[in-house]
Amino acid sequence: MPLPLLVIIILCLLQLTVIILFITHYRNWLTVMNGMIVSMSVGMTSGILFGTILGVYFHGDLLSSTIYGILIGLVFGFIAGTPSGILAVIDGMLSGLMGGMMGAMFGEMVAMSNIDVSIKLISLFVTMLLILTHYTAETLIQKQATKTLFSFFKYPYTILLIVTFIYLGLFYVPINL
Repeated sequence: MPLPLLVIIILCLLQLTVIILFITHYRNWLTVMNGMIVSMSVGMTSGILFGTILGVYFHGDLLSSTIYGILIGLVFGFIAGTPSGILAVIDGMLSGLMGGMMGAMFGEMVAMSNIDVSIKLISLFVTMLLILTHYTAETLIQKQATKTLFSFFKYPYTILLIVTFIYLGLFYVPINL
């Protein structure tokens, strides 16, 4: 597996894990509707990213990439929705199903000469959406919470600067599958 692809996967898995752990820890201060939004965002973004990567990796085998992309989206949607209840689980799983399917189709349709740009752009969009999702969840929880909570966004520009430098570095390293 190429190093840039490994960095992208690790970065997104780390973001997904942090969001899920944060939501699980502060589930008492999160309303069901907000939990549904977070689980939908997590399911959809994970399905799209991993579906796209698998669609490119299994180029020519749309069935396998679709099944694996859907399964990944379902799992992340389920895990993200569990702290908020059954409605959030259903919402997260349906979004993960849809994201995995769309990602696999996108990965399959990408021309083999544009793999680099498409994976890096999708991963950049997913990373920024996950940062926005985490920021929104943290803001909503801070409005409800009675105690001080750990904040990832005490210095938001630092996070954006780090992500920007990571993706600028990845831009110059080709992904060869």
